[in-house]
Amino acid sequence: MRLVATLLATFSLLCAAFGQVPATPAAAPAAAEDPIVMSEFNVAGTNDGWMATNTLSGTRTNMQLKDLPRSVQVLTSEFMSDIGALTMTDASDYMSGITSVGDQDQTNDNNGYQVRGFRQNRPYRNGIREPSPSMLFDSATMDRIEVLKGPSSLLSGVVDAGGMMNSISKIPGTKRAATITLRGDNWGMRRGDADVTIPLTKRLASRLVWVRQSGDAWQQYAWNNRTVLYGALSYKLTENTRLTTNVEYIDYLAGLPAPRQGGTSALTYLTFRGNNILNGLWVHGVYIPWDFNPFGPNNRRDQQIIRNGNQVEHRFNAMFSLRASANYSRSKKYDRRVNGAMTTRKVDGLDVPNTITLLGTDDDDTFKTFTSQADLVGRFKYFGIEQQSILGAEFIDYDQIRFRFNTAPLSPYLFSTGTAGGWTEMLDDWRWNIPNARVKSQVRRYAYSLTNVFALFNSRVFLMAGMRHDMGTIASQNPLSTNVLARNTVSDENAVSPTFGLTYRVTTNLSVFASTSRSFSGVPVGSVDIYGDPLSKHISGEGIDGGIKAAFLENRLIINATAFQVDRLNETRTAIEQDYLDAGLGIQTGRSIQDVSARTRGWETDIMVRPFPGHQVAITYTNLHAFVLSNRSNPNSVGGPLSQGPGRESWSVFQKYDLPGQMLKGFTVTHSLVFRDGKRPNVPGFLRQDASASYRTRLFNKSVSIVLRVQNVQDIMYWQGFQARGAPRTTSLQVTTRF
Repeated sequence: MRLVATLLATFSLLCAAFGQVPATPAAAPAAAEDPIVMSEFNVAGTNDGWMATNTLSGTRTNMQLKDLPRSVQVLTSEFMSDIGALTMTDASDYMSGITSVGDQDQTNDNNGYQVRGFRQNRPYRNGIREPSPSMLFDSATMDRIEVLKGPSSLLSGVVDAGGMMNSISKIPGTKRAATITLRGDNWGMRRGDADVTIPLTKRLASRLVWVRQSGDAWQQYAWNNRTVLYGALSYKLTENTRLTTNVEYIDYLAGLPAPRQGGTSALTYLTFRGNNILNGLWVHGVYIPWDFNPFGPNNRRDQQIIRNGNQVEHRFNAMFSLRASANYSRSKKYDRRVNGAMTTRKVDGLDVPNTITLLGTDDDDTFKTFTSQADLVGRFKYFGIEQQSILGAEFIDYDQIRFRFNTAPLSPYLFSTGTAGGWTEMLDDWRWNIPNARVKSQVRRYAYSLTNVFALFNSRVFLMAGMRHDMGTIASQNPLSTNVLARNTVSDENAVSPTFGLTYRVTTNLSVFASTSRSFSGVPVGSVDIYGDPLSKHISGEGIDGGIKAAFLENRLIINATAFQVDRLNETRTAIEQDYLDAGLGIQTGRSIQDVSARTRGWETDIMVRPFPGHQVAITYTNLHAFVLSNRSNPNSVGGPLSQGPGRESWSVFQKYDLPGQMLKGFTVTHSLVFRDGKRPNVPGFLRQDASASYRTRLFNKSVSIVLRVQNVQDIMYWQGFQARGAPRTTSLQVTTRF
């Protein structure tokens, strides 16, 4: 807590210091709700309820979505509030082309998202890649979520082939405002948050967010305590120069469930079936409730996260602007957990669980990333052409230190016994005596880019052409590795990522676009090829998009639809005997080859519609085919689905209706449907319904709203993602006051 106090004290001193600076007259007052930042590098204030008109994800500058020749979906803060999202995982149900792998409040560090079928383990914050897949997100500090689909290294450098999920932080506005929210549910979760914006002078504004969440979850032995502190300043240094800075601190202590045991086959033994039973339910005394967690009450995660962003923007004249930023993120995480693998037996011809062999894993991880960026923007007009050019440079410094130990096998969990000796055995420190890993990784990366957007033929055609070049060195040390060659490896990066796109306005209300792009997600670290050299190829992506963007009925109907294909190349596999024979080498072990590839293709549709006053509907639809293109070591997998891949079809419908009439004034109801088909490998599909009712009024001259939500109305048992079970019916009550 010393760190928290230091951050708060520093923030207070900054506010006090800046508050003494004399304010000079502004050229023109900003709108009351507008943030006091420059338009080239800011998208706040470009929302119309659920509908966003502009995005930063594409060029790192503010650009209208309808003109950008890329597929981007935006979830605004108002939409996230209406669906009751507390995390990015909650919001992912309403994103096309996105599949949640597992909830963030869970032990598995591979939790994350699949974007167009490919795992995206490290989301982005304000265009900066997060240092760890275990980073936490809280909706209270997010202004919006932008999903840039398809390979997108032009914007963000290292990124997985399917695309990137980029959350944008809240920033101060010019109008004094405060919101306080209290929320609780029937499982014992309690949450309070406050969001306060205070303009200190005409040149200086601040924003503070506080969150405290604690209590039990629906699963056995699962609970989490979370504290979030967030502060942001926006200061107008001169008429044409502005400084913005923000700090976010998350303190997290939780007992986390581990819902998946062993491999995918074991998962099926705990999977809900269409005949309303679980495999093993009351079969010879074996009973598996849906909240079953064999790993007991002593799993723990203790994590502290810091994010800090600093940005200076300067407009030289009407033609040139400059943005320079420095950003720092750190995750310090300590895990102690039990895990294991499941065995089964036959009962009446049915595979049922028998035991779970338990062992303990102890992780102490620290991830740090420092990123600095600079973007020089030029706007030119000549021969009837409008051109925007962005010359960018970036430096990334990433460090990871990880210490990991295991225990010898603990007492196994026996089904129908109800207890496991391993739960208490893991508390004995002397059992943690098997070193697993001592990893130290360092990445130093430099990049520069040039992006051009041309508006042609009186802004009927928009042409985008960009190129980014990344260079760097990755050094990895793990003296405990069983592979001698992988104990100390150094790999070089050298990747070029082009993007080209074209948008054509057929009419005022309809545009068509096409684009092609590439990405790279880095060189595999700690692996060597059949010759004993570090792997050198970049795992990369290549994609093509084509679609429409339409707005009809005075923007009461917005349609975005995209057909796409994405290839992921240079995946790693274990070398087989034939690989050594073809190369004329002797047989070795622990060596790899990068020749595995996969492909996804399909289409996505996002629709926002206002059928009549007071009624809004958001619809998403995705049809996605993800399959293996090549894999020499497993030829039978070619043409088949990706391991842990997405289903073929998914959709969601969320609608909000302000009830009409004087008698019902202030009442609002919502209803949502979330569908995932049953073609996810080893994970059945589901159709979930959520609903809410709210009432808005004024008490003591303050705006007050009361929201009653019911999630999973049908109380179905479903798998939220490959890693996590969905919650049973959950009822929550929320009260919000606005000043």
